[in-house]
Amino acid sequence: MKRFLAFDIGASSGRAIVGILDNDKLDLDEIYRFANGGIKKGDSLIWDVSAIYLELLNGLRCYIKKYGSSVDGIGIDTWGVDFVLLDKNNELVGPSYHYRDARTKGMLSKMFEIVPKEDIFKYTGIQFMELNSSTQLYSLIYNKSPQLTIADSLLMIPDYLNYLLCEKKCSEYSIATTSQLCNPNTLDWANDLIEDLGLKRSMFQEIVPSGTILGTLRKEICQEVGLKEHTSIIAPACHDTCSAIVAVPVDMKKYRRGEWAYLSSGTWSLLGVELEKPLINEKSLEFNFTNEGGVENTIRFLKNVTGLWIIQECKKEWDKQGLDYSWDQIVSMAIKAKPFNCFINPDDYLFHNPPNMVKAIQQYCDESNQTPPKTIGEVSRTIFEGLAFRYRQIVQSIEMITEKKIEVLFIIGGGSSNHLLNQFTANSLNIPVKAGSIEATSIGNILMQAKAVGQLNTLEELRQCVIQSFPLSNYYPEDINNWKNAYADYLKYTN
Repeated sequence: MKRFLAFDIGASSGRAIVGILDNDKLDLDEIYRFANGGIKKGDSLIWDVSAIYLELLNGLRCYIKKYGSSVDGIGIDTWGVDFVLLDKNNELVGPSYHYRDARTKGMLSKMFEIVPKEDIFKYTGIQFMELNSSTQLYSLIYNKSPQLTIADSLLMIPDYLNYLLCEKKCSEYSIATTSQLCNPNTLDWANDLIEDLGLKRSMFQEIVPSGTILGTLRKEICQEVGLKEHTSIIAPACHDTCSAIVAVPVDMKKYRRGEWAYLSSGTWSLLGVELEKPLINEKSLEFNFTNEGGVENTIRFLKNVTGLWIIQECKKEWDKQGLDYSWDQIVSMAIKAKPFNCFINPDDYLFHNPPNMVKAIQQYCDESNQTPPKTIGEVSRTIFEGLAFRYRQIVQSIEMITEKKIEVLFIIGGGSSNHLLNQFTANSLNIPVKAGSIEATSIGNILMQAKAVGQLNTLEELRQCVIQSFPLSNYYPEDINNWKNAYADYLKYTN
């Protein structure tokens, strides 16, 4: 029996989860949870990375209290794209900015004046979003920030947390690729692009594969929290989406790559297929798909969709009004609401970070000559239907680009527990949907740690362990003709 500790840190919360692996069966135990989120500082939105580090120490103390001083590995995964800059003394150079910070607004077009869009995609294969690390860094260049003059090294958020734990400065492959500054063909930094943008190549650290043992927990931390010395710090797949994709419960003997799709459903929806090589061509550029690095040199060919962020922000508004409904109650009201009353594109910029999400949805409908939703049930159903239709758009694009038919969709992550959205997705796509564990990210993190220490050997073995350990919920298409007709209306109001 082996025990591993996974820190899964998202944009709104973080968890410490213990994975107990015994005879290729995995059990999970969440021992600590903490809030996370952007902090407004003047006109900026930033992360408090020091506070996150302190929460890691709290998580270690909780582990020791329950399980004692011995653990077989510690691994961290976080959201992508955000980073810290360090000076020559390895001190922070200014704040770590949040990916929703407004400093990147309008910056993509200015970056394309320096390096053409087509060249950036050729170098990296990464989709274009204002929140990308490349765009964030270019905003510093454009605004002549003194931070880049002082900066000696750049570390993505999980790489920085790993450095604080074990003093190893490097960048894990999956998180490096989210920067839009990494070459998926060479598995290294895109040196020409970095230089063309005016950045220092020396800032970027060695890229190491997912599942690398980075070193051991610093002696002073061991003494402070009570862990044994020589505790291994392991880089799993440090990008949370990549860790989640590791835990897709697909039988790799039954389905070939490109013929099954995954949806990592949470604040963001990440929808795509797993490929053996990058797919960098005119079509993938035209449809703005991304080629992010996966484990065992696979490629996560996917598209980011604004996911449950929209309904989460609506719930905040309802809570402010004293309408403190549970998620189950919100789903129940959505079920009772009239279907296909109005249509939204979840990826419209109106929904990026509005002051009031409910009003943003109503504004979208007003501007597209639709009757805006009013009740909680109407708003919620509009969101869930909009997501399901958007998923269909993306799956159709994937099939066209890859020239393969997708036979089944696996939904993982927190959104996999939303039975209504899962059913809507099966209806919209007209294929079976299999919903897996809400803890897919932590599962993938833990299993990659197990692989690093030799307990499991291949990605296929990891996924078989998931199948053996966690149940699946199945959804099959219903009411297909009505969904097909409504999709035509969705396209009319969202294109």
